[in-house]
Amino acid sequence: MNEAIIDSRDLELPVPPEEMVKYIQELMTLPHADIEPSSALTLAHRQWGGDTPLARAAMLRWSALNQAFRDKRLETWTVVRDHERISVPASLVAAAGVAPLVMEEQGAVFDIPALLDATLSFQPPAGRA
Repeated sequence: MNEAIIDSRDLELPVPPEEMVKYIQELMTLPHADIEPSSALTLAHRQWGGDTPLARAAMLRWSALNQAFRDKRLETWTVVRDHERISVPASLVAAAGVAPLVMEEQGAVFDIPALLDATLSFQPPAGRA
């Protein structure tokens, strides 16, 4: 997303984690060639009833999550399924709905340590205590 069109209210608006998971799950189940900005927009508008603040916030977070996937610190949280696609745990997607976004010169991005910290709160317990 271009920072000139980013509204600070969209930047600060969290997306309920279960709604973020549903949105990204629908996007990631599209055929790889169909995942384009227009499909993200269409799905966001369908899920949130048009050009709403939540639809814009979810699209902004989807864009930031795509940029975060290029960060090596996320490699341990994702699984490569094949050459073109990765599997992303629901806990990481849920955290993407609420983790803080920051502005960088290219646009809105996640502070990766904050995103990973938020992800931990959505992880199921690892074992018995």
